Amino acid sequence: MDRPGYFQTALSNFATDVACGGAIRHLTDLGYTLDQIVERLDYPASRAKVQRIMMEYLYHSRVLLKEEPSFALFTGPEEYVQEQDAYGRRTLRRIENDLNSQYKATDMPDLTAVSKNGKGAEKQEIFWKESVYHFERDGKLTELLHRKRNENGEALSYVSCNFGFLNIDQNGYYGVACLNNRQRDYLQGICWEPSVVYHRLNQRMLEIVGKLYEAGVYQGDCFFVGSREKIKITRKGKDNDNGTR
Repeated sequence: MDRPGYFQTALSNFATDVACGGAIRHLTDLGYTLDQIVERLDYPASRAKVQRIMMEYLYHSRVLLKEEPSFALFTGPEEYVQEQDAYGRRTLRRIENDLNSQYKATDMPDLTAVSKNGKGAEKQEIFWKESVYHFERDGKLTELLHRKRNENGEALSYVSCNFGFLNIDQNGYYGVACLNNRQRDYLQGICWEPSVVYHRLNQRMLEIVGKLYEAGVYQGDCFFVGSREKIKITRKGKDNDNGTR
């Protein structure tokens, strides 16, 4: 290992994070694409460094997951802060990570399905109620996913993504020509793993998946943790001809 080079890189990354890490995470929360974030920074950070911070934050905030959603992912370690009242009495207050942002919150989002299982829920495996999407039965895909997401909450709704090819084909836009520029830029700003990852089913990803499905280039799984539902989406025109009429 080139230790001087290693420490120089680490120091440079630390300086970038101190100078603009907060801004990068804030803009990521607001839904800006990688290139939009780079353009808005006052600090001269390279695209690669901005992407590194953005990717770390997407995983930290659970917008992206490297493994299937499970109860364990939504019952993180407890943290406590010490508080002192006007009379000098000290107490401990529990805080937990807010699943929707980089900030701390005293109250968790609605995790009804998790909390009902009581202590030890984090060790409980999810036995998914699996089904295959079919237009005749379920209606339009985006409407189905929108309804399921509203029932479960955005923080507990995910869709599988096998988009590793997007990092290879930056110019040809193979398979994503159906998307608008902002949707395409968002996908290509993410450093996708060669294996499947899971993206929170926010409005942007719902629209992206809907368009890719209609273009016949998406297949995958949607997970709704609250209701324990796993919906398999086969490529349009395949198997049961589950496309729109």
